[in-house]
Amino acid sequence: MLSKLSILASTCALHLTLAAGAAAQGDKVDLVQNLHWKDHHFAMSNWFYNYKFDQPRLHIKLLKERGYGGIMLSLKDDPGRWKTLPAYLEAMKEHGTRLTAIHARFYIEDGTYPQVIKDNLPLLKGTKVILIPSVGSRTKRDRKDPEAVAMAVKILREMSDDAKKYDLGGIAPYMHIGNWIETIDDNVRIAKAVDRRNVGVMFHLHHWQAVGGREIAKLRADLLNAKPYLMIAVIQGTDQNKATHKILGEGDYDMVPLVKALREMDYRGPLGTMGYTQKGDIPSKLARAYIAWEKIRTEANR
Repeated sequence: MLSKLSILASTCALHLTLAAGAAAQGDKVDLVQNLHWKDHHFAMSNWFYNYKFDQPRLHIKLLKERGYGGIMLSLKDDPGRWKTLPAYLEAMKEHGTRLTAIHARFYIEDGTYPQVIKDNLPLLKGTKVILIPSVGSRTKRDRKDPEAVAMAVKILREMSDDAKKYDLGGIAPYMHIGNWIETIDDNVRIAKAVDRRNVGVMFHLHHWQAVGGREIAKLRADLLNAKPYLMIAVIQGTDQNKATHKILGEGDYDMVPLVKALREMDYRGPLGTMGYTQKGDIPSKLARAYIAWEKIRTEANR
């Protein structure tokens, strides 16, 4: 009995700590309205890398029919991919789907972000889309080198200005293994240096695991540290002791504690799922992943 009481007391204390910590820190960014994770679940377009990749209208139709409220387009700095943007936008208007985010890319040595992204900003005006740039270094600069940090901050502030000009949802760099911004800590550190209300961070479960993240206590601590800047989160099915590419509902990693931690720290931004490496019957996999998400969301809200 004492053991059970001790566990219960510890759990309650942890929940109170999360809530108190989140309240004490306060948000440092302005979240996009009407994209609360409880009501809005998006899918990344990498679900379609191996399934009718050149049919953007079909992508949106499939997502809408399966319950997804939005999409994160993986356009990066590829002119060919950016050419698909008008078709996506038309399909989203037809099906009432949100353009939640766009995965973009820039390199700190270039001094600015790619012209192909700038050229498409007028099409995005007023969409409140969140730009998620992968931030790379062509010369492998140290992530904490002050000169390299200044280079990144300069470009992100330029993106911040343009996002404000075109009424976008903000900027949240992509934490990605091997990138100059690789970890959630890198992301938070750079967001603090940029110091803009429309520049925050994203959390990506796969890439958190890929750099060694395993334990729920570490996950909670990282999320709590990121919370004031957290603008968007991405999850996927995976395993507890290995970063794997699976769909929600598959793998032995329990998503409920992760989503519950977000709820307890009062995260109100969007949360979506990726489908990188997925092949075969993508429509059915998307349907199964969404059903799994509904179960996770329900259990996390208890």
